Amino acid sequence: MKPVMRWWPIALVIVAVTGAGCSKATSTMRSLAGLDPKDDPSVTLKSAETRWLLIKNPRFGDVPSEPEYIWVEEDKVPLTVKTLVFGKGSIIAPPEIVAKYSSPPGGGKISPRQGGPYQVGGSQPRASASPPAGLAAAPAPPVLQGYVVFVDTTRIVIDLTGRDGIRPGSMVSLRRDKIPIVHPVTGEILGELDEEVGTARVTEVRDKFSVAEIQSVETGSKIQIKDRVVLK
Repeated sequence: MKPVMRWWPIALVIVAVTGAGCSKATSTMRSLAGLDPKDDPSVTLKSAETRWLLIKNPRFGDVPSEPEYIWVEEDKVPLTVKTLVFGKGSIIAPPEIVAKYSSPPGGGKISPRQGGPYQVGGSQPRASASPPAGLAAAPAPPVLQGYVVFVDTTRIVIDLTGRDGIRPGSMVSLRRDKIPIVHPVTGEILGELDEEVGTARVTEVRDKFSVAEIQSVETGSKIQIKDRVVLK
């Protein structure tokens, strides 16, 4: 029995070292796979507010409809050959790309890992002149818009009148919504990009409508009822 007891301390040391090595290897493999290592005292609790990273889309080029950059949650950076070789920071978009792209979807903040200052929307805030003391800044006047309600060979009738600021000789732009604008990440329809299909000059102003002569029509286009009218 005595010779057997002598080996117990050595066996315990081997088991402890082997266990520590396996734990470290497992932690390293989980880190490479983009997962947080378990039982690591350095791991901090995840914030309740989502933080986003704009990264190079690993599918871009293979799928024509996929955008070049995509938003991902800070702790869900995908594992690619590039991240394995150069690290996860290699596919993070630079600040100038972030400024030109868009805001993160679904709320939350942009992760500080994005690097450097940025201005979403691609423009720096402009300093505006302060109004005199005691006076509030005047709101911007709304854009005057109406609709085409009748189309003749050389003239049209619009639903704008003198109460809207229309006068004989006023020039109007005739516009039409045509191209839907879809957000490449969220799929949200942001609106439609309109185009000018023609112009007209007001010749007569009545109580409830005005008559205008058609001045120009874009090639391949035709002025239609319900086209929008914008005062030039």
